[in-house]
Amino acid sequence: MKKFQPDRLAQWEKTRARGKSRFIWTHGILQWGGFMFFFSMAVFQHRHYGDVFSTEGNLPFRLILALLVWVFVGHLYGQSRWRRNEQEYQAQKASKDSTSA
Repeated sequence: MKKFQPDRLAQWEKTRARGKSRFIWTHGILQWGGFMFFFSMAVFQHRHYGDVFSTEGNLPFRLILALLVWVFVGHLYGQSRWRRNEQEYQAQKASKDSTSA
């Protein structure tokens, strides 16, 4: 398990004070899920239609489906990152408390 640096530990304390749902929305759904939505749509469009901005086929259906998929996967990713950061934070805090006692 990697250790949080002191500044990283303080940053995580600020992040966790803002709440789990905000973290999941900003880091999971908007940042990661948003990036993957645009990236996957660009790759799909280019691969199947030869142009990223092509409107051939059923574009509205593809956009809605991709959006739903990446919001769901982004939510799972955000939860996973939150859980992993919390575990590392708790372990670091416990080891810090045991060494100072």
